[in-house]
Amino acid sequence: MMKLSVYPAGFGEISGSPFAAKAIALMELSGQAYALDVNPDPRKSPKKKFPVLQDGAQVIPDSDQIRDHLESAYGVDFEAGLSEAQKAVSRMVIRTFEENVYFAILASRWMNDDHWALVKEEFFRGMPPVIGGFIANAVRKGVVRQCIGQGMGRHSEEEQVARVEKDIAAFSVLLGDKPFLHGDAPTGADASVVPMLRAMAAFPKQNSLSDLVLKDPVLMAYIARGKETMYPS
Repeated sequence: MMKLSVYPAGFGEISGSPFAAKAIALMELSGQAYALDVNPDPRKSPKKKFPVLQDGAQVIPDSDQIRDHLESAYGVDFEAGLSEAQKAVSRMVIRTFEENVYFAILASRWMNDDHWALVKEEFFRGMPPVIGGFIANAVRKGVVRQCIGQGMGRHSEEEQVARVEKDIAAFSVLLGDKPFLHGDAPTGADASVVPMLRAMAAFPKQNSLSDLVLKDPVLMAYIARGKETMYPS
């Protein structure tokens, strides 16, 4: 049986990482048997991060590569019935959320001092006070460098929200009144988008970024359907 290693739950979500939640959603949609391995320490994983899928002797890091593996090794089609144009839209939507929206989530959580206090309490609880604080601050510095290097962290919070607001609005137009992006059933794109939107909405301190989802009843209904359909019961 395959084993999927992910970060622990966070802020009421199945994992504190939307990419780990995405991998779980992909496994559920695939119909393949797997065991969930919850692990807070990714240092021994190939890319020093989760999710990681182990399938026999194969170790597959990264959620995109996990999807590729499920498609090539087991014939799973996460875009069954879609036209080439719909597949192209899916690709652009996934990249928008994973390469832009995600970094706004990261910056909001780790760069805002008030938000960081909640992140530190949630993700580093149970660690010895002195060494735990040292580790948490070291991890924070690394994440902040990542946000700045990617570019999102160079903008003010207001500018970050303004950028993401346009992405969310564009997705809402594509979603329309459909249950999922391309119709009645979720596809691979939904497995990427739902965890990102849920991560935004789940943060315990309401803010301008979370409001983009919390104040949109259509998106709230969409992510509720996504959880019901793509997450383990």
